[in-house]
Amino acid sequence: MPKVVLLVDDNPIDLMINEKTLQRYDDSVVIFKANSGEQALEMLKSGACNPTCLLLDIKMPTMNGFEFLDALAQTEVEVKFGIHMLSSSIDPSDLQQAEEREVVRSYIEKPLSAAKLEKIKL
Repeated sequence: MPKVVLLVDDNPIDLMINEKTLQRYDDSVVIFKANSGEQALEMLKSGACNPTCLLLDIKMPTMNGFEFLDALAQTEVEVKFGIHMLSSSIDPSDLQQAEEREVVRSYIEKPLSAAKLEKIKL
């Protein structure tokens, strides 16, 4: 089964860097990008993207990463993929919130790297 990653980040530069890092790590990975939680939710609900892994930024306008997780829980989408928070936030409450959520597998500090991808067993 191919690895399919959904990158969710409001910063286009971070999206590009994360995409390049993923491609260098494993060039067989299929990458989808969403520039907001709302867009990611629509992609998941419509079936436009069926990820094996979701890398989710926390600090985004209109719908942050945790609000996205709450909205996702209210949908019919079956979460059969790993969700990893990918953030530059060093706020201890963000880390605590991520750890408290059963659906979140890990908290990764930006920037994304091959070593960090190895740890989450993409």
